[in-house]
Amino acid sequence: MAANGFGLPSRRSDPASANAVRPVSQVARRFLTTRTVLAFGFGVLLILLVLSGVNAVGVLSKVQSSDEVTLREFLSGARQLDEIRTAVYLSGTYVRDYLLEPDLERAEQSRLALAGMRFKIEAMLSDPRALPRLPDQRMYQSLKQELRDYWEALDPSLRWTAPQRRREGYRFLRDVVLPRRSSTLNIADTIAAVNQQQLLEQDRRLLDMFSSLRNRLVAALVLMFFFGFVLACASTVHLLRLERQTLAHLSEVTLARQELRSLSAKLVNTQENERKNISRELHDAVGQSMSAVQFELHDLAAALAPYPAALRTRVDRIRELVESNMAMIRNMALLLRPSMLDDLGLSAALQWQANQVARSTGMHIRVEADGLPSEIPDEHKTCIFRLVQEALNNVCRHSNADVVLIGLRADDVKITMTVQDNGRGFSRAGTKGLGLIGMQERVDGLGGTLRILSGPGKGTAVEASLPLPQSFAAASNAPAEMEHNETEIRATSS
Repeated sequence: MAANGFGLPSRRSDPASANAVRPVSQVARRFLTTRTVLAFGFGVLLILLVLSGVNAVGVLSKVQSSDEVTLREFLSGARQLDEIRTAVYLSGTYVRDYLLEPDLERAEQSRLALAGMRFKIEAMLSDPRALPRLPDQRMYQSLKQELRDYWEALDPSLRWTAPQRRREGYRFLRDVVLPRRSSTLNIADTIAAVNQQQLLEQDRRLLDMFSSLRNRLVAALVLMFFFGFVLACASTVHLLRLERQTLAHLSEVTLARQELRSLSAKLVNTQENERKNISRELHDAVGQSMSAVQFELHDLAAALAPYPAALRTRVDRIRELVESNMAMIRNMALLLRPSMLDDLGLSAALQWQANQVARSTGMHIRVEADGLPSEIPDEHKTCIFRLVQEALNNVCRHSNADVVLIGLRADDVKITMTVQDNGRGFSRAGTKGLGLIGMQERVDGLGGTLRILSGPGKGTAVEASLPLPQSFAAASNAPAEMEHNETEIRATSS
């Protein structure tokens, strides 16, 4: 924010921050719109599925209920018609037994049975709910009328005497009873046929309902397939766009990480170079100046021999201060960049560092660096020395250990460094400190790997593996090959 006339920040928004916020809001709105569209599409698809299921369940329930009602009505009507038909048959039998039976008692029993059958038939016809439901009720009226005429035709014969029954019975059965009974049974058969036709019609309606349900389900499936296809296409396009954006973002992050790693490596190299330069300047320029001062003070002390002892004492104190400052400058130069790392090699520098730490802390530190090549790249030497330096610093500050082992081993492709102590260890679940981060950056800058193995009460082991350059590996193998060739040549000559 810009400052106003009183030196206070004004409330006007910064255009750069507004431009930075605007893409974020646009992305948020885009994601909100996409979520809304996807939610709407899936909602419509789910609603169609639920409606189709509810419709199918409703139609099937209706079909099942209608089928049960139709079957129940058909069976009830068919049973009533069978009972009416059976009663009519039995009534003819009772009339025959009554008219042709010579025994008066048996004839009376047949007449009473006929009366009971008549009452039963009239009772069945008096309940219209027990009969089949026909579209034309005139059939029932015709059946009732035919049964009424049938009973009226039988009434005179029920009052005949025995001689009349013997004389007129057979003719009455042939001319009146049998035709009337046949007519009545034909009407009952017609009603049964109509009832069966109604059952077939109901079956046809059920088939139509099933066909309509099938058509609706097919239409719903087609509609759901269309919505699902559109939704799948939209989702695929959106996912592909998100994948491209994610890949682009990942590429940017990877590039930024590589640039950051390169910058970190450059900073480390710059720092090491500055340390080397400062150490050289302290050792050469300042150290030589202090040495010259010390020589001058020595000459001054010799020149003050005839003078009082107080003057020589003051000169001796100045010489002690100069020697103390020279020792301090020498230590500072060694801490910045040990000269023995460049002069005597990595093994000697590590041994010196171990002696310095052991002298100041009382720990027992052992360095095992057998089998190292005579020439190691400078960046590898510096990296290993700084890793050991940081590891020993962590041991002194946090480990509470009394034994530390520093190991170095090398082969044709890599050089491996380990620093192991018997301290209290730590949990790896915690956040890395700056020291560990710096160690990781140094190792990553050379393309190596860093492992830290530790646990509460189990000590700590730091292991770093640094790959050697191919040119250096080839150069380190060349002396061995030349020696092998010379041996072969000597063997051949001899």
